[in-house]
Amino acid sequence: MASDHVPETVRPATKRIRSDHDHSKASTKANESDEKDQEKHEDDDWLKEPPFSVGADKEGWETKWRESCWCGKVAFVYNDDPAGSKICHCEDCQRLHGAPYQHSCIFHKKNVRLDSDADSKWIGFLSAHGEVHPLSSTPTPLPRKISCRACGSPLMDEGRNMIMAFPPAFEWTRTHKEVKRSKEQNKDGNHGEEGDSGKGARKVQGFPPELKADCHIFYERRCVDVKDGLPKWRGHKEKSDLMKDDEK
Repeated sequence: MASDHVPETVRPATKRIRSDHDHSKASTKANESDEKDQEKHEDDDWLKEPPFSVGADKEGWETKWRESCWCGKVAFVYNDDPAGSKICHCEDCQRLHGAPYQHSCIFHKKNVRLDSDADSKWIGFLSAHGEVHPLSSTPTPLPRKISCRACGSPLMDEGRNMIMAFPPAFEWTRTHKEVKRSKEQNKDGNHGEEGDSGKGARKVQGFPPELKADCHIFYERRCVDVKDGLPKWRGHKEKSDLMKDDEK
């Protein structure tokens, strides 16, 4: 139960420094509207590092999940289940996602890589905490958000060792028609590989339990009440009071 004392705020105010520095390469900025003239990044060192790991050894890698943007130009694959999952109701998540809350799953960077059929030139970076850096085609300071610059879909938040991916962007079987189609296309029951949807690995319709959230954080700042039976923290998990579903 929440204590009688309600702190004025449980989330430290973020000092925002608006930076005018644009990390995008001049050639990319000059031809933003012309796809054929955009510069590719295959030789950039950052692409060889997690969570991209382009060119990394695939021995022992088995894709379990695939996450893709709306237009399909950017996609990541995962070889393990998340270490945790939460729903955040803070203002930053609401504004950056244009939604009542952000649902995210935590993965180690070693378990993530850019899919082999993704186009690296469409990866977008945004540093939205502390010193804010505009959307860029090359990495901005950590922590940063990664999205598709073509369609604007947010894909993950990247930290030093972990990333927070967004389950709504994961590919899973959403309708009964997809269940039937996946059974026909992948009768051997193997998980998908890089470059495909990975949907064939799942023969059950509905949101995967492995990706479901285990709690809500910053629930006091919510746009909507959520009656799902999960613990609801006023601020950070286990560092603030628990709240009832409809508590103000």
